[in-house]
Amino acid sequence: MNLSHVTILFLAILFQETLFLAMGDRQFIENICKGTPSYNLCLSILLANPKSQDANLTGLALIVVDAVKNEGTLMQCGDVYNTIMNVNVPLTINALNLGNPKFGEDGMADTTIESQTCERSFKEHGQTSPLTNMNKDMEDVANVARATIRMLL
Repeated sequence: MNLSHVTILFLAILFQETLFLAMGDRQFIENICKGTPSYNLCLSILLANPKSQDANLTGLALIVVDAVKNEGTLMQCGDVYNTIMNVNVPLTINALNLGNPKFGEDGMADTTIESQTCERSFKEHGQTSPLTNMNKDMEDVANVARATIRMLL
């Protein structure tokens, strides 16, 4: 056999082994997910994370726990946006209706801080925020409202 045939044979064997390993990893993940109450959710979480390809059971569990942590950060943002909608916005509306634009401006200033807090909470947990665009939009709209209110001062 010449060198190119040996190289092709080697690459074919290497590809086959890699394919079997990948299939084995997928089968392992599928078997783990079958033991959970939500097979499809488990599968989507684990297959979305490249670390799952060579993870043992502990590694897979850590990946899923990390997904829970992501949900926890989302809950923190939910609290932040709840504050915006139930405190800042009504405060601003009341302040404007009562002829006190300074308090209205303060409400919108707090809204920008709250949206930044949501965004920062992901970074503090070493995560990428899935809400970056929404947080930026909220900050931008609050800044426009704030600038408009400032014209009343």
